[in-house]
Amino acid sequence: MFVGKWNKDKEDDIIYKDPCQIFKDGEFRVWFFGTLYNKEELKYESLMNDAEVIASIYRKNGYEGFAVLDGSFTCIIRCPGMTIIGRDHHGTSSQVYYTDKYFASSLAQLQETKDVSLIPDYHALSMFLSVGYVATPSSAFQNVYKLGAGEVLIWKNNVLKRISLFPVDEILPASKEKSVDEYAGEYARLHVEAIRKRIGMSSNVGILLSGGYDSGCNLAALRQIYDGEIRSYSIGFKGDNWTELPLARCMSDTFHTRHSEYEIDGSEIDALPQIVEYLGDPFVEGGLMVNYSVMRLIGDDKPDVILGGDGSDQYFGTSGREVALHYLMSKYGIRPFAGLIYNLLSHNLFDKNNSFYRIRFHLDKILHILQGDLFGFPSFLLKEILVDQSLVSIPDIISPDTRSFEQLYIQHTYKSDIEKIINQVILFKASKMSDMFGNNLAFPYMDLNLYKFLLQLPVCYKCKGNTPTDIAKGHFVAKYLLKYHYKPILPDAITSKKKQGGFAPMPIFFKDDKRRARIADFILNSSVIGSFLKKEAVEHFIKQYDKEVHEDGNWFWYKQNRAIQYFNLLTLAIWWDRFVEQKQISLI
Repeated sequence: MFVGKWNKDKEDDIIYKDPCQIFKDGEFRVWFFGTLYNKEELKYESLMNDAEVIASIYRKNGYEGFAVLDGSFTCIIRCPGMTIIGRDHHGTSSQVYYTDKYFASSLAQLQETKDVSLIPDYHALSMFLSVGYVATPSSAFQNVYKLGAGEVLIWKNNVLKRISLFPVDEILPASKEKSVDEYAGEYARLHVEAIRKRIGMSSNVGILLSGGYDSGCNLAALRQIYDGEIRSYSIGFKGDNWTELPLARCMSDTFHTRHSEYEIDGSEIDALPQIVEYLGDPFVEGGLMVNYSVMRLIGDDKPDVILGGDGSDQYFGTSGREVALHYLMSKYGIRPFAGLIYNLLSHNLFDKNNSFYRIRFHLDKILHILQGDLFGFPSFLLKEILVDQSLVSIPDIISPDTRSFEQLYIQHTYKSDIEKIINQVILFKASKMSDMFGNNLAFPYMDLNLYKFLLQLPVCYKCKGNTPTDIAKGHFVAKYLLKYHYKPILPDAITSKKKQGGFAPMPIFFKDDKRRARIADFILNSSVIGSFLKKEAVEHFIKQYDKEVHEDGNWFWYKQNRAIQYFNLLTLAIWWDRFVEQKQISLI
């Protein structure tokens, strides 16, 4: 953790606690938090101080040179009259909150600085209730901002400037140049090399196993270059009929790991105050408690590095069916009609477990194809629970590029899957939960060379389907190239079973009646009620949830979304009492 002041009044006014590498040359200084994976590839010695590497690259190529760095890091450069802060491609190291006077790696640290008066940003909190996070560059407080993944922040002459090193607006579909075998061979080589760079000379390696392709491919590739002991970790859910723990055990047996597993029972939600404190801005995502639980499972006997399978879906591109449906709706001129139906169903009269809810749910994903996952409170429900309806945030609208299915697919991959879901959701919560427990979690699929390779990969090798119509019907193969190469290597139990997991069954955290009653009391007694949320509307939501919680037959996504909404309310109440009222919080 670190905190500093833009206009320094002392020689070294950056205060830090985390391990930090430092380079000094007169008034030129570099602080480096994290690790670099490609020093040798860039022709630097492996034992060279990472801060010195940053200094060398900056002196040769300026901050633009940081775009060649593959790692998990936040770096700070001080030179006369200027301060520069840079974050790695996907923002997996320290977060950066900043005002016009200070910068810090945590909201709590920023709150403790002098002359900082933090006022909630109600529009940002409204956004959180809708999508589960506050999008960069905003934060949950007015006049406090966050530096995004792959961005550089420059302070010069009392002016702050934010620059992206990895712009995605102009990325176009690649043309087909090689055979599938050539592409698969190159992908496999880069994947193995990404793992090699992340494990280094370690003889104590861990891996997260979900029972699916991504973690399985990591393990299979790891075994090609490493024959030492591997510790594997998996998470399941008590009473979950779709558990993938048996598949994780199958992978462990096949590739000979020392396996540990844990089943979530719902009591883990009691740790939410500590999680909220650590995350800073309010944040909720279906896998948050999975990440928390697996990092806790690892305990004190830690591997030197732990490999996670995060981000592979999004690098190849997700939501192929919804992208195809959006494209076809636009092509045949029926998108306005679908929008009319969606607007008619966006009313609390239809917000019940019935066919109207399902229609709106699917139309939401299709029509708003570039906005990312929209779990949480839709606008019409937010207006019911907010004290001030004008605070309902309208997300930035990006015009979908419907010139072809491939154009829209690429746009969705980079503007939604990578900029939003990978950088601000998936890798954010995975890396923060890892840091919370002092674990070293690395993401081989996020390797910079793999990113560049997939930029040049035709869509037909990412989402394999004969036509957009076939894809819209569900007749396609996602992550085609990855599966093409690894299917013969993985056990049949993994490759032949239709994947059913990947989603934490969120109702498990609200299943216990006594715990749910404590949670309800906590929310209703929080000062966020009345200040930001209507008490009667929140009480109505809680009573409705209590009525439905033990009902059988409700649609999975209906129950899932209701539970996420409850989780959002609880998280906001905890965050408000901790950061606005500055109280000590406990749910027990």
